[in-house]
Amino acid sequence: MPVAKKKTVSPEDSPLIGQLKAAIRESGISLNELAKRSGVHNSQLSRFVRGEHDLSLSAAEKLMVYFDLKVMPGKPAQPAKP
Repeated sequence: MPVAKKKTVSPEDSPLIGQLKAAIRESGISLNELAKRSGVHNSQLSRFVRGEHDLSLSAAEKLMVYFDLKVMPGKPAQPAKP
């Protein structure tokens, strides 16, 4: 019986990761200050922003609460075709 391949989403394709990184960049505050305010460790933020490591679910949740971001059900929007 053939095994179905799991669909994986690369970090570059994840709307949530992109939204979190954009919120961090656009906040204008240092990662040290964001760590203090959000409760996510500075080293974890730094590795995430540099693309070296993913965030844990609890860290992503803390950032979403801090930035007042929401997860919406449904299919992500497709990029506009040129």
